[in-house]
Amino acid sequence: MGNGAWRTMQILHSPVSFILIVFDFLKKRKSYPPFWREYEDCFKESWPKEAPVEEIRFVVLDTETTGLLVKKDKILSIAAAGLKNNRLDMEDTFECYVNQEIKPGESVTVHGILSKETRGGLPEDLAIRNFLAFCKDSVLVGQHIGFDVAVFNAALKGMGAGKLENTILDTAKLALMAEHPFDPYYVVQKPEEYSLDALCKRYNIPAQERHTAAGDVYITAILFLKLLARLRQRGLNTLGDLKAVR
Repeated sequence: MGNGAWRTMQILHSPVSFILIVFDFLKKRKSYPPFWREYEDCFKESWPKEAPVEEIRFVVLDTETTGLLVKKDKILSIAAAGLKNNRLDMEDTFECYVNQEIKPGESVTVHGILSKETRGGLPEDLAIRNFLAFCKDSVLVGQHIGFDVAVFNAALKGMGAGKLENTILDTAKLALMAEHPFDPYYVVQKPEEYSLDALCKRYNIPAQERHTAAGDVYITAILFLKLLARLRQRGLNTLGDLKAVR
């Protein structure tokens, strides 16, 4: 047994240390803003790993940002759409611009969001609070969603909150599992085959309104539904099955 594991066991078996750990956790939770505690409460009875895919509410997420540097750049727009029982619910959607001071950069050139559009947007903290109220404990889905989660977490840190607690699924990784289940390193060899544009072409999805948050959400949602159908053929039918895709 390593020193770290032994130290952990000592702490857990020490009543005083255990009480201090619990106290520290409760102190941190108490210091979180009310909106974050409400969000955390959604996970008290969240989706078990045995939950059938059809019963789960998925939320497909996409953001557009001022750039690609998580610690520096800001969210310009957020879009999301709910999916349940293998259906995209067009009434279960979320979209907003975020009021930011824009300095033209590479990412802004791609998605075309300008200062005049964001001036009418919501303050960043309100936009994020509204999104958390929309998504609750849903499973978040996105194309290369790690970036979106990272920019959210950076903004949440600035708001005195914790990190997103939702289960996260990446459509690029799901596509790799659907197409090359026995070669998990295929994407390392040919990453260009798992861009959203490449996947849209392969799965016959019209790439309309690309590089807008709402457009990319709709495209990714259709891709996700098609991937679920293929994964079901391979026997992946539960949330635990999807979470196992790495």
